[in-house]
Amino acid sequence: MTSMYSKQCIFTIKVFIVCLIWYIASSAQSIVNKLTLQSYPYPLTMTLSSLVNNAIYTIPLARILNVKFQTVSTQYLTWVILPIAFGKSLSLASGFFGLWKVPVSYAQTVKATLPIFTVFTSRFLLHERQSKKVYLSLLPIVVGVVTASLTEISFNLAGLLASLFSTFINSCINVSLKKVFDDTGMHPISLLSLTSQLATVILFPLWFFQDGITIASGYLSETDENLPDMYFVFLLFTSGLCSFFQNLCSFVLIHQLTTLSFAVSNAAKRIAIIALSLFIFKNPVTLLNCLGMMMAIVGMFIYNRVKHPTKGGLHRDEDKPMLIKRDPHRLGFTHFTNSDSDVRLISLAQNA
Repeated sequence: MTSMYSKQCIFTIKVFIVCLIWYIASSAQSIVNKLTLQSYPYPLTMTLSSLVNNAIYTIPLARILNVKFQTVSTQYLTWVILPIAFGKSLSLASGFFGLWKVPVSYAQTVKATLPIFTVFTSRFLLHERQSKKVYLSLLPIVVGVVTASLTEISFNLAGLLASLFSTFINSCINVSLKKVFDDTGMHPISLLSLTSQLATVILFPLWFFQDGITIASGYLSETDENLPDMYFVFLLFTSGLCSFFQNLCSFVLIHQLTTLSFAVSNAAKRIAIIALSLFIFKNPVTLLNCLGMMMAIVGMFIYNRVKHPTKGGLHRDEDKPMLIKRDPHRLGFTHFTNSDSDVRLISLAQNA
C-alpha cells in the first residue's frame, strides 16, 4: 500500500512539473510574440515562421511520442485537408495581426469566445443540438468579453475583429477536425504536421507580395527602421522552441488528465498568461476590465464543466480520477481516443 501511494505521489509530481513547464512555455511564447510584433511589425512573417516551426518540430515530437505519420488519399487531401490548411493559415495570420494591435491580456480574453463559436458552428454545420445549460453557460463568456472590450484602455477595433475572426475560423477548423479524426483515425501530431506544411505553401505567395517585398525594399533603400535582423531571427527561434515545448506538454497532459481537468488547467494557463503579460508590459487596466477578463475565463470553465457530462453519462469526468496513470517509463501515444481535448490541442497549436 505504501509503495503504491509513493508511486502515485511521484506520478502526481511529474504531472505537476509538466503542467508547470506547459504554463511557462505558453506564457513565454505569448510574451515573445508580442515583443517581436512591437519591434518588427510583420504579422505575416510571424505567421509563416510559426507554420514552418510547427512543420519542423512535429518531426522530433512524433519521435518522442512514438507517433507514426499517416497518409491520406489525394481526393481526401484536396477536398478535406487542404481547406483545413487554408483555414489554419488564415486563422494564424488574423491572430498575429490581432496580437499586433491589442495587448496580450485582451487577445487572450477574446480567445475565450471559442466555445461560443464552436457551439453555433457545430449547430449549423453538424446539426448538433446542445442543452439549455450549455447555452446558458456561454453567457458569462459573452458578458466578460463585452465588459473587457468596453473597459479596455488600449482598445483597437481592427485588433478585436481580427482576433474574433481568428477564433471563428478556429471553431470551424475544430468542427472539421472531428470529422477527419473519425474518417481517418489520423493522430493529431500527424495531422498538425500535414496541415502546417500545406498552410506554409498556401501562405507563402501572400507573404512574398506583402512582407517579402516590403523587407526587400527596405534593405535596398538601406532603411534601418524595423527591418529584420539577427535579433528578429532569435525571437522567431525562441517562439518556435516555446511552441514545441507547449505542444509536447499539452500532449502529455491530454493523455494523463481527464477532459475536464485538462480544460481547467488550460483556463488556469490563460489566467497565468494574462497576469504575466500585465506584469511585463504594464498595460493600464481598470478593476472592471480585470473583472471582465476573469469572467470570460471562468465562463470557459463553466462551459466545459456543463458540456462534458452531456456527451454521455457513461464517461462523466466526475466518475474518473483527476489523473489517469499511464506507463511512467514511456510516452507512447500511438493510439488515442477522439475527444474535445485532442481537438483543442490542434487549436492551441494554431493560435498566436
